[in-house]
Amino acid sequence: MQIVRRDVLSKFAGEFLSRLVFLLFFFYVGRKVGTVDFGTLNLAISVTYILGVVFLDPGLNLSTIQLLVERQDHAKQIAGSIFSAKLLLFVPTLIVLGVLSATLGDRLPSAFVLFLSALYTLFTVVLEYLSSVTNAFHRMDIEAILKIVNRMLIVLLAAVALRVGHVVPLLTAMVLATFLSSAFAWLLLGKRLIWVTPQWDFEVVKQAFRIGFPIAGAVIVGVIYLKWDLLVLSYFQIGREQIGWYAGGYKIVEAFFALPGILGAGLFPLMVELYKRDQGSLGRLLGLTVKGGVLFAIPIAATVSLLSRQVMLLVYGATFVPGASVLAILIWCIVPMFLYCYLVFVNIAAGHAIHNLWAGCTALVVGLVANAILVPRVGYLGAAWAALAANTAFAALATWRVCSVFRNARLPALLVRLMASGAVMVAIFFFTPASVSLQLVLGLLAYVVLLVSLGTLGAGDLSLAMRLLAFRTQPQAQQP
Repeated sequence: MQIVRRDVLSKFAGEFLSRLVFLLFFFYVGRKVGTVDFGTLNLAISVTYILGVVFLDPGLNLSTIQLLVERQDHAKQIAGSIFSAKLLLFVPTLIVLGVLSATLGDRLPSAFVLFLSALYTLFTVVLEYLSSVTNAFHRMDIEAILKIVNRMLIVLLAAVALRVGHVVPLLTAMVLATFLSSAFAWLLLGKRLIWVTPQWDFEVVKQAFRIGFPIAGAVIVGVIYLKWDLLVLSYFQIGREQIGWYAGGYKIVEAFFALPGILGAGLFPLMVELYKRDQGSLGRLLGLTVKGGVLFAIPIAATVSLLSRQVMLLVYGATFVPGASVLAILIWCIVPMFLYCYLVFVNIAAGHAIHNLWAGCTALVVGLVANAILVPRVGYLGAAWAALAANTAFAALATWRVCSVFRNARLPALLVRLMASGAVMVAIFFFTPASVSLQLVLGLLAYVVLLVSLGTLGAGDLSLAMRLLAFRTQPQAQQP
């Protein structure tokens, strides 16, 4: 349990701090470069990020962890072969990016901007891979260091680049910072854990792809419908200024996306072990974590939606205030995302990763249809409603599968009580004839009272949470 606590806390600290620094920096970038260049920057990064997930990480990070845990005596061979496969896959990434650039023309940023963004994506994937290797050795504390160093270095170099220009200097600084961070990660892993040197073992790579395929399918379709908003808006020839407004709202929402994923990744090794030897304990863990995640997601979404105009003004300034309507809709995506971003790890641990793929495909179709209908009619707000519909579809299917496997977690009744309490809070927020501050206080108070009345929240939950957070540093054995 001590190792699990250390891993989860290290994972959370590293991801939270690094993402917080990066998020605040992007808020500064939005203020500095304006809506048009901010839209161009985020569009370029979104396109190459999607291609990076499709080609450079088709489920290989999680499959690498599984292979390293199961075959520790072949660790160098496994880590090196999969590393080589990732580097080789950058070639088709560039080819597809070139085709997209030639096909869509001025609907996308310039070819040079897309190339810089592709390099940034490549080095980010390398860093993520090296970081994931630490998970197999239960050294997520090293991963935390790598993530924080990377984001701090990006911020420092990019802040200097913004004195020179906007999009191109900024992307150049991000590429250099991520390359240096990857080199540092490679050296640190070599000295502390394992030297990840390029080599080739076809059987290892084939096995990694076989294990990663169902994981990859779900991740790829999930990333596409999460990141394609700006590409869809560009395809329908929505102006770069409006794309900038959308990107500004999305960046705020994106800050919350990471939390359930961090929890799921941190607990993933424990889930795999508990599923094999104690499924009852896994069910209880599942009930607690889902309750905690959704319990906080609902009031956060309602509060940000209520105060969306004030939030956009505070974060970006007056030029981004028209994006408040996007934020008010998009922020509700965190509720279904707090469910499925965590539950996909549960399905993988339980051997049902293929169900994540079907759920993701369904969400992709829902998002595609909704975008095709709504964007031509209501513009960039249509993309926000489409994102909410797609995320809700994914969450419903992922939750259904987990509920059918872990009946002792009693998730359906739990979610009904949480949603009912949240609905009352939202009604008070938006329909009480009072000041915004009074609406906020009354809504949150009603939410807590209902949760306690329905038995969803009690003293036992607080006691258990405090025990889980209890953490005493103990001497760690030297890693091989």
